[in-house]
This record gives sequence, C-alpha cells and structure tokens, in this order.
Amino acid sequence: MPNIYTSAKGVIVWLGPESDDTAIAMNAIQDLGSRVTVDWDLRTMAPASESHFDPDSEKSYDAVEPSPQVWRSIHNLLGRAWFERLWIIQEVCLAGKNTHVVCGSVEISYEHFGNGICYLTNWKGVDEPQIQRLWELLEQLLVLSNKTTFSQLDWVLAQTRQSQCSDQRDRVYAILSLVPEKERLEIRPDYTLSAPEVFQRVVLQQARCRSQLNVLRFCSMNSGIMDLPTWVPDWSVGSSVESLRRLRADAAAKAYPCFESEGILAAMGLCITVVDNIKKDFTDRIPRTRYASAKGIGELISAVVGGETNNRRTDKLHSLCRTLCTAEFREMSTPDNPEFPLLEESLKYIMDCDDWLRQNSTKPPRPHSSYMVYVNGFSSGRVLVTSADGRLGLAPRATKPGDKICVILGCSSPLVLRSDDNGFTHKVVGECYLDGIMTGEALLGELPKKWMMLQKYYPEYHVNYWLFLDGNTGQTRVDDPRLGPLPAGWRFKSHEEEDAWNRFVNDGTGEDTMFDPRLEPDLLKARGVELQEFRLI
Repeated sequence: MPNIYTSAKGVIVWLGPESDDTAIAMNAIQDLGSRVTVDWDLRTMAPASESHFDPDSEKSYDAVEPSPQVWRSIHNLLGRAWFERLWIIQEVCLAGKNTHVVCGSVEISYEHFGNGICYLTNWKGVDEPQIQRLWELLEQLLVLSNKTTFSQLDWVLAQTRQSQCSDQRDRVYAILSLVPEKERLEIRPDYTLSAPEVFQRVVLQQARCRSQLNVLRFCSMNSGIMDLPTWVPDWSVGSSVESLRRLRADAAAKAYPCFESEGILAAMGLCITVVDNIKKDFTDRIPRTRYASAKGIGELISAVVGGETNNRRTDKLHSLCRTLCTAEFREMSTPDNPEFPLLEESLKYIMDCDDWLRQNSTKPPRPHSSYMVYVNGFSSGRVLVTSADGRLGLAPRATKPGDKICVILGCSSPLVLRSDDNGFTHKVVGECYLDGIMTGEALLGELPKKWMMLQKYYPEYHVNYWLFLDGNTGQTRVDDPRLGPLPAGWRFKSHEEEDAWNRFVNDGTGEDTMFDPRLEPDLLKARGVELQEFRLI
C-alpha cells in the first residue's frame, strides 16, 4: 500500500455524503487555510499573500476567529469516522501534493485543509462547551496535516495512539512506512505474533538497535487493557496526557538494558528522590477567563508556597512557573518560535497572581494566554507533587507518596518507579517532570552560571538537538561544558552534522559511536553518581 500512495498521481480523501452543515465547515477550512502558509517543521504560520498581512496583529496574518456556528460545524465534520482510522495516516502522509478532500459536492485541496487545521489550533481559548472534543481532534489531525517524514517510531506511535484499528498489531505495522528505514528498528509485519508481543518487541528493538530506552516515556500504569509488563506501553489505548518535551535528564547517555526471563527488563540508572506529597490532581483544565484563571493559579500558589516569605517564596514561585508548563519557554528555542510563552511574561503572571491573592484584590490580573495553553496542556491528567528534597514536579496520576523518581540511562525523561515489597523489582508508573533535573543535573551537576541550554530545530534532519549557549559571548556549542576531556584513546569525529551533535571514535578499538564515552557507567561512578540496576517488571 505505501508504494501505491507514493506513486499515485492524485489521491481523493472521501469523507462521505453531505450533511446540513458540511458546506459551512468545508468552506470555512478552505478560507482559513488559504490565508496562511505553514512551516510544518516549526508549526508556525505566515500570511499567504499581502492581502492577508496584518501589521497590527502579533501573528502577522489577519486572524479571523470562526463564529460558534462554524466551530460546531467543524466539530461535526472532524467527528466523522474517516478521521479516527489509523490506516488513513499513510494515505495522506505518503500521497503527493495532488491530494484533495471531498465531502458530498464540496472539494478542497489537502494543503488548504492542513493549513486550516493548523490555523484553528490558535483558537484553543474558545470556551464552547459543545466542542471541547475539537481540540483533541485538531491536535490529532496535525499529524495528518504534516507530510514531513517522521523521525522516530516511538514518537509516531505516541502521536497516533488515539486512532482506531481493528487489529491492535497494526498500531505498529500501519505506521512503519512513515518513518525512515533505519528508524524501523528492523521490525517487519509478522501476524504470527500477538499484539503484546509486537508491543514488547518495539521496546526491545529500540534498546538493541539504538541503545536507547526513550520508549519508556510512553508507559503509564493502570491505563492499559492488555496484560503487559509495566515497561511496555499499551499502544491500544489512547493517552490522557500530553507527552513531555525538551528533555535531557539522562544527558543523552547510552542505555545498558538487559532482557531477563519472565518479562523483566534490567536497566542502569539512579534514584534522585522520592515523592513526598501530592499537592494537586489536575482533573480539569484551568479555565481561561480572567477570574477563573487567576483563581486556579492562586490555589496552586497557596498549596505550594503557603506562608513562605522573601527569597524562599520567590524561588518557589519561579519553580512553580517552570513546573506548570514543564519549562517550555520561548527563550529556550532557536530559531525563535512564537508558539511558546515567554519566560519573563509567564513569571510576571505568576507573581501578579500571588500579589492578587495576598492583597485580596477584586481585580485579578489578565491571564497570559500562551502560558495558560501550555499549563493546561502539560498538567491535564497529571498531579503536582513535591519531592523529599523539596522539588516540584508533574507526575502521572497513579503516583503515590513514597514512589521513586529516577533517571534511567538512555531515557530522556525521569521516570516514577514503584518498588515491590522486597525492593528487588520496580514497576514503571510513568514519565515525570522534576524541576531542576531535566537537563542532566542528576548526572553532571548544574550548568556553570554563564551557560544555558537551547533546543535548536534542524529541518534537514526533522529533529531537535540541544546546544549550549555562552551568555557572555553569545556563541553556541554542541559539547556539554560540564564534561571534561575525552578518555584516553577517544577523539571527536568530524562529520557533516557536527553543528548539531557529536560523534566519537576510539582509535584503539575502532568503535564509532554517537554516545559520549564520558558518560559510560564507570566514569559516571567516578564522578560520584550512585548508579544502580533497576529490574523492571
């Protein structure tokens, strides 16, 4: 099937016959999609022509908000069965530019359809109770709208787990054609395997082929329906949380997994701290109205900061600001992406809410819209926790006091692990954000004061890489300034992408690798890192 779509002169997406409001929705998407061009690598928009340029708008294009009637018609259109099917993803992603969407007698190009979907995601602040499901649909359709080749199999699995298929093995097999051959982890469709065996194979093959365990980020205790080890994500059920991003808790170290009998995966890592208290369960999103938003933030400030004063109170407010949006700030991205909230403005809103709370004022501060989008996006479905060492974090809803927060080598986000009664084995509760350890601090310590980390998007590779910015000179580098010289026998290897990532060669053994030899377990232990083996069940 992939060859059919890639070779086709044109593809028609048939959504079915018209309904009463089909034309309203299709024409609205066509109109909105024709107003902008989309940079799918950065998910940013620009006016399609001078006639759609608005110099007074912060978005640069003439932002036209759909009416409630149009919102409802779009919701009805996107609720059709076609959009739920998993196999249609390769249909539109592999097809050429001559792809059209047809519903009844109305036809629009898929380019305008995709642009229109991207345009609509800018209006997440609309509180129409009839169309709350629309935001989930729009996010899911962004995957369909971006025809760029996806970079990693586990990421595509995470992005498509809301889609439907009759055979759960197709969760993996239906998307293999969407990633480059080298990223398919040597997996081939094999229907003699059961769905649990296929899911487990994804984890083991990522560990074997890539020496990584990032797939553990998508595990979620108590959310699956299949009988699986907790270290295997259940791709057959949709996720209730948004996956964390901008992660480098393991400092990009190599994984050292070992698959044991009886479904046990052994992995190297360290326990950073334990969960001390659950401060807030984010069962509902914080409303975006002025009073409700300030009230929601104020309640969090009361729960976390309490009666703290002076510098300690300020430090906790800063930490809360970072934690609620998992430090997704515009200042940490290059090239500049206006989708992200600015740190200074976000922190000001938190401080203004604190002042409003303490002064008992009748006029709450105006909400910071982009910051609140990220707060709701990452906190929804999670709990706000405090750790035994006084840190704030966002953790899976299944988290309990006493659970361990750990960094596993080869997994970019910290994991909440729960030990059994004897402490010999652990269950994976899920990934978490823990303020102050998300960029390798648990392994390497804090960055020197003049340095900060930036995440740069490289469109030629379709992936983000971390860089280190020297605040004094404005220069960036790939090598982590916390690391010293390479071990004896090792050297940096020159390669075409060396502005994005390092490669290393051992002149004695001939080993050629992307993993930094300074992060090997023996050298980490020599730095004082208390590594241990976690046997995951």
